Amino acid sequence: MSMEMEKEELEYRLRQQSLVSEMGLYALESHRFAEVAHKASEVAAQGVRSFLAKVLEYRERTNDFLVYAGVGWREGVVGRATVGAGVESPAGYALYCGEPVLANHLSEEARFRTPQLLADHGVERAINVIIQGHGRPFGVLEADTVDDTRFDSHDTAFLQAIANVLALGLERRDAEHRLARALEDKSTLLDELNHRVKNNLQVVSNLLTIETRRLGDPAAQARFRTVNDRVSLLGRIHNHLYRSGHPREIELDGYVGELCENLSAFYADAVTEIRLDADTAPIHVDLESAIPLSLIINELIANSAEHAFPEARPGAIEVALRLGDGWLTVTVADDGRG
Repeated sequence: MSMEMEKEELEYRLRQQSLVSEMGLYALESHRFAEVAHKASEVAAQGVRSFLAKVLEYRERTNDFLVYAGVGWREGVVGRATVGAGVESPAGYALYCGEPVLANHLSEEARFRTPQLLADHGVERAINVIIQGHGRPFGVLEADTVDDTRFDSHDTAFLQAIANVLALGLERRDAEHRLARALEDKSTLLDELNHRVKNNLQVVSNLLTIETRRLGDPAAQARFRTVNDRVSLLGRIHNHLYRSGHPREIELDGYVGELCENLSAFYADAVTEIRLDADTAPIHVDLESAIPLSLIINELIANSAEHAFPEARPGAIEVALRLGDGWLTVTVADDGRG
């Protein structure tokens, strides 16, 4: 080999190494396996100085390969065309043997048949390497050429490197799918849990209401009503937490506003017409703080409603939340007798 040919060969192999690096970076940045597969086809064709390459997905049910991605093929091939497995194609033979297959004379091959797809495109030579999947091979990466350029073991090694990068992209896709399914299962479980908790709290509240009506002692009735109010409050907190989508924290401002709306509707139907107003800024608190804060606010509102407006005099109660200098200030004020 002349110095000039050696230089060309070295540049050729360095170019292949550069393409493997380029493919690796692309696979890291892209989150869509279809895009990675198309890029692998482009890089494979460039790396072996061809214009035909494809990613073949093995389909166990039909025992064939689907052209999943590719470059250089006629319109309608990618995503639709198929080739046979086993000895029906060089790709099938590679999968059957479990190792790369290099064929520089397809017309003289005795190991396998030449698929009609390759014959229609005038393919004379092909390299097929396996793309490993999760538990079993995904399929085959194939590079083809119609001219007299011969493939060698270095080209096979280059193509296998691209297929390995593609396999990593496939593994990430499968991992993301498994994670998405796990999150969906978790969401379904949370829906069911929320439904059960809400129903159970409602049952407890109804039982307390029934028992309160049965009691003849006013003091005992008052105690039962207090317990029932707290159960109802916990139910509202739970429902607000669930709707917010943050099971470990609560939007206290949104909850207090909702509480004031509900109590305003309740007192509007009562003998004493009391209006509740919420003056809040956006505030998030953790669950451990939300429950005692909510209980305190609820007790203060109930206290004002019971004692500040004698003789059925209408009035207003305001709940204000302010956050500043690391402190949360809760103010409950009324315009009653004090």
